[in-house]
Amino acid sequence: MSVKNNEESKNMDCQIWRDLPLELLSSVMTYLEIKDNVRASVVCKSWYEAAVSVRVIDQSPWLMSFSQTKNTYEFFDPSNCKKYAMELPKSLVGSIVHYSKDGWLLMSKDFSSEFVLFNPFTMDLVVLPDLQLWNYYQLVGFSCAPTSSECVVFTMKDYDPGHVTIRTWSPGQTTWSSMQVESQFLDAEYNKVVFSNGVFYCLNRKKFLAVFDPSLRTWNVLHIQPPRCPSEERSDGGRYMVGYKGEIFLVHTYENTDPLVFQLDLARGTWNTNDTLGSLTIFASSKSCESTTYVNEGMLRNSIYFPSYDEKCCVAYSVHERRYHPREHNLDLGNQLSSDDIWIEPPKNATEIVEKSIGNACVEFTSV
Repeated sequence: MSVKNNEESKNMDCQIWRDLPLELLSSVMTYLEIKDNVRASVVCKSWYEAAVSVRVIDQSPWLMSFSQTKNTYEFFDPSNCKKYAMELPKSLVGSIVHYSKDGWLLMSKDFSSEFVLFNPFTMDLVVLPDLQLWNYYQLVGFSCAPTSSECVVFTMKDYDPGHVTIRTWSPGQTTWSSMQVESQFLDAEYNKVVFSNGVFYCLNRKKFLAVFDPSLRTWNVLHIQPPRCPSEERSDGGRYMVGYKGEIFLVHTYENTDPLVFQLDLARGTWNTNDTLGSLTIFASSKSCESTTYVNEGMLRNSIYFPSYDEKCCVAYSVHERRYHPREHNLDLGNQLSSDDIWIEPPKNATEIVEKSIGNACVEFTSV
């Protein structure tokens, strides 16, 4: 091949890359680290547009843990390995967390039916009407912060075989709305709930999926076969369901084996095995799961963070490398469901809010 033909071939290859649709280029860019994203953005105008469109550094969730007495709680910011100790309002001492969303917690005293929504950063508190349950609910969650009129708190219980009772509450309501539908959805697990695409996705122990639409007030058990997992007969596996921009993921852990990641394909009615998360990072815990794209420098992308940490870093599993970080980690991740630590989405000025709150508490204590 002549030099001229070789140059023409190279120019044609470059032209093909430049002319790729923006959506396709953006999809490729999501797999790049920040530094590579920046380098790619200087190639040409179309690459710049694609790189910038996905160059959003999300603030990583914070890990929240409670003391044994449940009088205090502690935040751990994994991006800078800082801890902050906070004191619970007296009215919440002894309460447990059922769910977390948008920086808020759904809490109650033990397993009572008197719920509150609590923001542990701002100390805002919303008391919900008494749920008045004769039997304990099985699934519970909420759609968004109660500061939004779109907020819906959701509970589900199958009181008897063949019937499901659903109760919902929204800001401004003085009582819970209730509905009962004929449905078989036994052995539901606490808090295996994800709000995405305007609906609540619910998972039971047999890994069947149901959907509740709060706007239409409809309940539907989907005809989707559970994902295939090893050790199906064993009960020591962890399951974490998380949503991200309309997509639903399921993470399975079994003893010390590598976690499995599945992605829901609603159109085909299947759970597909994922060998990569791309730019996504999943933060998994039994009470709530979070997900982000571009995390802070020093944190892992294409990884799953679990609610365990030492003085230096959180425990994470790299899907790309197929290993845990730190490497010497040997915790039985199948038992993470027993952990009360949760991931929570912090406000943008979380550090400022928390440090100011701690400072005010110290001043009050000193003046006594």
